[in-house]
Order: sequence, then structure tokens, then C-alpha cells
Amino acid sequence: MTTSKPYLTGHFTPVVEEVTATDLTIEGTIPPELTGRLLRNSHNPKPGVTPTHWFKGSGMVHGIRLRDGQAE
Repeated sequence: MTTSKPYLTGHFTPVVEEVTATDLTIEGTIPPELTGRLLRNSHNPKPGVTPTHWFKGSGMVHGIRLRDGQAE
């Protein structure tokens, strides 16, 4: 995959593994009353595929759940 496209580098770099993580390390504290999910639907090209445009190709939904002062 080429790195000359800015939408494929830095925090836009495609994720190649699906991960379910629990008991994440938290810096500071999360208020226990803050409960819910943050979901982000974004591009995520398959390995070896270089899309010609940021919005063209495969995607992935990324998410985090907050509850009881913890992040999952």
C-alpha cells in the first residue's frame, strides 16, 4: 500500500486486525455517570488495495463503550 496518499497515513492508516479490548488503561478518570458508546464509521481499505479516493472502497466501524467509569 502506498503512503503517498494522506488519507492512508497517520491516524488514517488502515487497521488490519479486528480487536475486542476490555479493561483499557485510562489516564485520569472517566465520570461513572458518563455512559454510552462512541461509534465512528470510516474508510479502511483491505490490505494491498490502494483506493483512488478517500471515500471509495471498504470501511470499518470503530467504537468504544463507556460505563461505570471504565472504557471497553
